[in-house]
Amino acid sequence: MATRHILDSQDPHYQEGRRMALELKHDHVLAEARRAAVERKRSGSGGDPPRTSKRVFVGRGKPRGRRGGRRQASATVTRHPVECSLSSSVEVPSEILNPQEEFEKNMERLSNILASCPSAEPQRSSASSWSFRQQKASERWKEARPYHLQCLIAKEAVGHPSCCLCHEPAVIRCRECLPEDWFCGDCDVLHHKKQPLHNRESVIHGFFEAIPPTSCIIKGDGGYCTHEQACILPTVKVPDCSCEGTNFTVLPGKPVILITINGRFDLHQPLYKCQTCQQQWTPDSKDLLRSGYWPASVSNSTLYTLDLLSSFQELKVIAPGFSRQAFAKLLEHRTKCGGRSGHINGDALQRSFLEFSYASFEEDQLCCSAPFTCPACTPEMLAVSADGNRKLYRFHRNTSSDDPGFFEGLFVAEDSAVSTFVDTIQKAVRNTQGRGTCGDSQWTAARETSRRASKLDEEGMEVAVCRHGFLLKALNMYRGEIFAYPLFLQKELMPAKAKFFAMDVAFLPALQELTEMKPFLSIMHARAHATKCEIKWSGRNQEGAGTTAGEEVEQVNSYLSRCALTTKYMSKAARVDMVTLHAMGWNHKKSLSLHQALSTRYVKTCQRLQDETARLAALKTELHCTDEMVSQWLSDVKEWAADETPDTSHATQGTTHRGLQQSIEGLYLSVRQRKQTLYRQNDSSKFRHRLRRKLAEDKKLLLQEIQEYNGLVPDSATNIDVAAVEHSLTGESSVSQIWPWEVHGSANISMKKQLHDQVMLAMRLQEEKSILVLEMAQHCTWLQSLAVVLKNKMAEEDKGNEGLGCLLRRRLSEVSERLQVVLQQYKTALGPEASVLLHVEAEDPSGLSSPDTSEDEEENTV
Repeated sequence: MATRHILDSQDPHYQEGRRMALELKHDHVLAEARRAAVERKRSGSGGDPPRTSKRVFVGRGKPRGRRGGRRQASATVTRHPVECSLSSSVEVPSEILNPQEEFEKNMERLSNILASCPSAEPQRSSASSWSFRQQKASERWKEARPYHLQCLIAKEAVGHPSCCLCHEPAVIRCRECLPEDWFCGDCDVLHHKKQPLHNRESVIHGFFEAIPPTSCIIKGDGGYCTHEQACILPTVKVPDCSCEGTNFTVLPGKPVILITINGRFDLHQPLYKCQTCQQQWTPDSKDLLRSGYWPASVSNSTLYTLDLLSSFQELKVIAPGFSRQAFAKLLEHRTKCGGRSGHINGDALQRSFLEFSYASFEEDQLCCSAPFTCPACTPEMLAVSADGNRKLYRFHRNTSSDDPGFFEGLFVAEDSAVSTFVDTIQKAVRNTQGRGTCGDSQWTAARETSRRASKLDEEGMEVAVCRHGFLLKALNMYRGEIFAYPLFLQKELMPAKAKFFAMDVAFLPALQELTEMKPFLSIMHARAHATKCEIKWSGRNQEGAGTTAGEEVEQVNSYLSRCALTTKYMSKAARVDMVTLHAMGWNHKKSLSLHQALSTRYVKTCQRLQDETARLAALKTELHCTDEMVSQWLSDVKEWAADETPDTSHATQGTTHRGLQQSIEGLYLSVRQRKQTLYRQNDSSKFRHRLRRKLAEDKKLLLQEIQEYNGLVPDSATNIDVAAVEHSLTGESSVSQIWPWEVHGSANISMKKQLHDQVMLAMRLQEEKSILVLEMAQHCTWLQSLAVVLKNKMAEEDKGNEGLGCLLRRRLSEVSERLQVVLQQYKTALGPEASVLLHVEAEDPSGLSSPDTSEDEEENTV
């Protein structure tokens, strides 16, 4: 029997359905009116009444066709009534009216319908719909809250359960044996003899009480009591008897501590005894590793499960500020929840974790892993970005050992090599104490100084990344952010053959012969430089740079800075190892999402190119510029930036006037630089307070000197606009400040620079499209080449190390699946251009089943 629903006029669903019904009826009536108007137009304006075409049907009558039935005698069509207030219906006239009259009658009918119905609720926006859903969810949770509390209390009731095996009264509940979770004392001992890691609960005291695996429940004359039992560590079977007997007895051996994700377990190693020859033996390190355990020491007295260490590694990558001590406290809490007890040593956990990480790294190296290689930048790398991170410092520790780290020199360069290079640079270049210069202004990142902090061993790290955010190389900073540090990274990354090298300071004539990489000022740092310096060295104005921002290292530093919460208290070797592990984890996450990043960037670049091209055309129209004028203005801007001739119009003021100009430039750039690095390089609130105070003093002095300059200049047209300077210091304006003395007689230089910047942006976007297509192709080619290398290595290891062969097969399967996903993503992003721009085909997955697959196939190239 059908259920009768009662309609509530206040129900939002009812109101939404009513609104939709009205909209459908409105659309239908308007369609009828349009059709009538078209018919009236076709009939002409003669005096005779228009004839209705045989192929025009009024309403929704069934058209005549092969099986259309007989033609109706009239145009009257019977419809099911459409409810407005769920009670009224719409009638259709039976006579054929003039189209104009029919249109007017339909409009009158529609007006009556709309007037008779209450106003429909307006359609909600996406934001209000989300708010409505959240409100409804909160209401439902509020309604269910008492029931949830009731269920939470009811689950603590013991009741009168029976054993799921023998149906005797149960005294033990094991939540990991669901659905058969109740056991009596004897069945519990038999069932969990080989399952000592299950968390069990006793009910002999009338409530659920967690008990360790070393406790069992025995029924006596006076009731139930708790007894201790020896639990054996579960391992793989390790028969090692010369008599090849099958009659073995497993006895409790020496005590062992097992630490899992559920905490600490005090167990015993299995002691195997042959009943035939009475020989005894225990599992060795190989057997323990096969069982999924990693030793905390060479004596195997404490073991960690492999999934615990891998989970800790993933947790450190996701949350860099999570310390080993916090993780040890978490494991102790899980131990207590399981009815067990015992302390977990955080230092031993870290040592064992680093040993495990290094062994895993060596295993990946055998499988052709390259943790510090960007697939999209191989073999042609476009740009490298380097910058210092002052937050990655380490406190001085007298108790730290001098033992080298596991990953010494892999990611973080050796200090001895860096020190030798710095000494060489300082001998070749005159050392300037304090600030280095950038044009007529001063820039702290260019300084060469030997001053060191008293409480710190390392003052931070200098990090180099590619344009996709892959970490490439780093070094420890001991003398602040001196210019020699990025030069060392530049020298180390010379084999990558990068075209551009982005850093804070991009011009030092005495060191240009050290590298063939082009200087490159990142976008953010270029705004804190002089305008002419920005035009000459900014990445936006470098041909072939695309839209490379040069600020990719800042994105990585935001992640690495969180590592300093724990690494600043470590020893030197442990800090290097932990930072290297964080870097490898970061690169692994980047490699998994590289295809999505490139495809998304390509789509956004295409859309932005269209917008900026249209904006350039509008700007040219606004400025009334022809193509010849645009070329001339571009040349004027470049010549103006290259001209270093001082302003001679105020030569009568002498050196005092020129010194005031240099002071204004230096103070202006100093304020912008301090604003940029206030939070990026300083994590101390006290130090930031001092910087803010210095910032306010410099800004006040800058405005005073601007007022003094305006008073010395008689011509008001060459005065400095104080409001424009204050607006540019807020960071809201991206327009570079051009001082009156920098004009050098160039007319409309600000207007010309505006057009120059727009033209450069359009050119860089066009270059970016080609660069992204090349990087997509290089990514696919890199995966294909890796698959070929793995196949060759599998053929070599076919009759050798069986374990390595299995690892290679798994790695090859992962790479092949990865290639399929990457190709599909790029083809979707490129669209119709994929067949023209990206000539990389997927390999046949059937060839991955055997290492004997032919490898003589011709390799695809772009």
